[in-house]
Amino acid sequence: MKRKALVFIQVSRPLGWLIAPLVFLLGLTAFGSPLSPLVVVQLVLLSIPYCVLLYGMNDIYDYEADKLNPRKPTRDSVEMETEIFPLVKKISWTVAVLLMVSAILTWNPTNILAMGILLFFSYFYSVPPLRFKQWPPMDSVSNGILYFYAPVLLGASFGATIFHLPMGVYFITAGVMGIHSFSTIMDYSADQLVGERTFATVLGKRAAALFTVIIFVIAYLFSGFQGMVVGYFLFFCAVLGGIILVKPLERLAKYFFYSMGVGFGVVAVFEVLRYLAFF
Repeated sequence: MKRKALVFIQVSRPLGWLIAPLVFLLGLTAFGSPLSPLVVVQLVLLSIPYCVLLYGMNDIYDYEADKLNPRKPTRDSVEMETEIFPLVKKISWTVAVLLMVSAILTWNPTNILAMGILLFFSYFYSVPPLRFKQWPPMDSVSNGILYFYAPVLLGASFGATIFHLPMGVYFITAGVMGIHSFSTIMDYSADQLVGERTFATVLGKRAAALFTVIIFVIAYLFSGFQGMVVGYFLFFCAVLGGIILVKPLERLAKYFFYSMGVGFGVVAVFEVLRYLAFF
């Protein structure tokens, strides 16, 4: 049981537990929305429960490839996952229903729309017949939507409508798409070995890096974040993408990707605290 519990935790990706709640809080605090019971419910559901849905469904439908993939820690952990797959499916469907019910109970069209978008892309990113992760650049587009646009819109919906979102949200969403395309560079060899279709394996490592550079340069120039912490982050990501464009080394791309991820988290926390201090 202890071993199964550890595998279940591994399936839910502990590093991802805080991502959706943090982005949700970013949207919530940006419009000065107060806490309410439904806000707390959605915030909690977007943590571990949502991660079981997002990453659990991914592991179920990636099972055959994962058995061959050297990026997986051990074959034993992959085999063990099949024993908890039925439970993962049940929890995933339960979480999806609870999330949708929580949105309906808000009687808020923007919240309901955002939740529908989040669940749609979270599910069909991994699950056939759509399985967006196998169709670049939809793999990167899906990541931008499910990791940033939908969660931030959910939080913002408690104080605004979809029509009140500033253009900066769309530029940051594009930036997250760029980060995802960049992440496929570090996994290029492993993904190519098992026949995975990713941005890098289909279009090439330099194409993935170029996409990242273009996205972040455009975001930096036109988002209006110059001279701000967000702007520095956008510039930082563009520079890292440029280095890999010149020298597309997978190990170096891995370190740069982690730097982007940490930077994103730091900037998001900073912005949440800034909005809280302002209001």
